[in-house]
Amino acid sequence: MRDKVLDTIEKYEMIGQGDHVCAAVSGGADSAALLAFLLSLREPMGLTVTACHLNHCLRGAEADRDEAFVRDRCRAWGVPLRVGRGDAAAAAKAKGCSLETAARELRYAFLLEASGLIATAHQADDNAETVLMNLLRGAGARGLAGIPPRRDRIVRPLLCVTRADVLRYLRETGTPWREDASNAVDDCRRNRIRHHVLPLLRAENPGVSRAILTAGLHLRAEDEWMAGEA
Repeated sequence: MRDKVLDTIEKYEMIGQGDHVCAAVSGGADSAALLAFLLSLREPMGLTVTACHLNHCLRGAEADRDEAFVRDRCRAWGVPLRVGRGDAAAAAKAKGCSLETAARELRYAFLLEASGLIATAHQADDNAETVLMNLLRGAGARGLAGIPPRRDRIVRPLLCVTRADVLRYLRETGTPWREDASNAVDDCRRNRIRHHVLPLLRAENPGVSRAILTAGLHLRAEDEWMAGEA
């Protein structure tokens, strides 16, 4: 995983020597791997690494345990941490949008308060889910391009690797993480795509997440070129 992520960082000029990088850390596998990876670059690249955690107040005591876990990990690793709270359910009701949309808006509003670069832990399987969700909505080129590797101050170093790569890295490095129980139920479209649609596609092509990522990057480049020409 390390070589793939370093290649992605270099290709998209995500992080440079001496940069300040704030990692979005939920406590789950992807964000735990992201923080551990950034810390491995702290000395060789002279990075300043901090972390942010937003408690969406959606899962009661379990969410509080996630917050406590992140606090404990950051304390153990010597990482400055900023914690916030946001009522995603109330925001969704007030705006008349889905819970996932409200939670995402709260999360990015919170993250953008941080200084320096903001690293999120999206990986290739997340991207595949997003592309399929956008396809079901009838999206155009931009939606089918998926999650951008970099957008302004937001960088996604893990976008080139899969969940399997992440779990292997966590085990190899002995990095702990927490499982979000809500990811195991089919109460939202993303989870249904994750549990039922992507496994069928992997049966046809085990590398489907990377194939979708590659197609999306081509679409993004073409869309940006055409926008520039226009």
